[in-house]
Amino acid sequence: MNEQEARLILQACRPGEMDRNDPEIAGALRQLAGTPELARWFAEEQAFDRAISAHLAAIPAPFGLKTRLLAQAATPSTSTGSRWLIGLAGVAALLFLFAQVAAFWRTSAPVADSLAGYSSEMVSFIKLDPPLELMNPDLGAIGAWLTQKEALRPEVPPHLTTLPAVGCRVLSYRGHKVTLICFRREGGGLAHLFVVDRTALPRLKPGGAPFFQRNDGWTTATWADNDRAYMLAVQGDEAAAQRYLPDA
Repeated sequence: MNEQEARLILQACRPGEMDRNDPEIAGALRQLAGTPELARWFAEEQAFDRAISAHLAAIPAPFGLKTRLLAQAATPSTSTGSRWLIGLAGVAALLFLFAQVAAFWRTSAPVADSLAGYSSEMVSFIKLDPPLELMNPDLGAIGAWLTQKEALRPEVPPHLTTLPAVGCRVLSYRGHKVTLICFRREGGGLAHLFVVDRTALPRLKPGGAPFFQRNDGWTTATWADNDRAYMLAVQGDEAAAQRYLPDA
């Protein structure tokens, strides 16, 4: 199996463990170990799929749609005309649902480019232990590796440097490279520091107060420093994130 074939197969792999026992998918997953670029692509695909699933799960079904469809399926048909009307009603109901999905995407498109959208997309990646490309507790070694990858080297907030580093990787957001460095928190859990070029988040202005976002038990704090945008993500409340932020 070559890399292109593995990509085609892995595109059908849903986040989680439900597809991992499929022989073809299991074979494609084995390709990840020896192909770092493929592993990075797959991690980003899975993060994107989780974000899309979360958005779709938030769409409320049209009120009474299930009842109407079940009622139509259970209605006895006595003539060709009545069968045609039932079928037409079912198609109309499905078209109504598709219209709601399309409307959701139109209204959520601006949000996807906002700070909240960026926060949600990054958190969707780290909710499960993120696969890191470099496992190393030395921030100097991490910085050298990022330079080699032509990725941004962040100015790590002083309070965060007191924590032992775990490692790092490079992600992608709207065509921009995103650096992720993970730190081991006191008492367990991780603190995740992201940095991206500020042009990826044009609404974020340097010197402003951090933008806090809650997401399914996680808190993110996003701020700008000159030409870079930083985001810290931790499990817990705003106070848990505040302790690692740069001093005002």
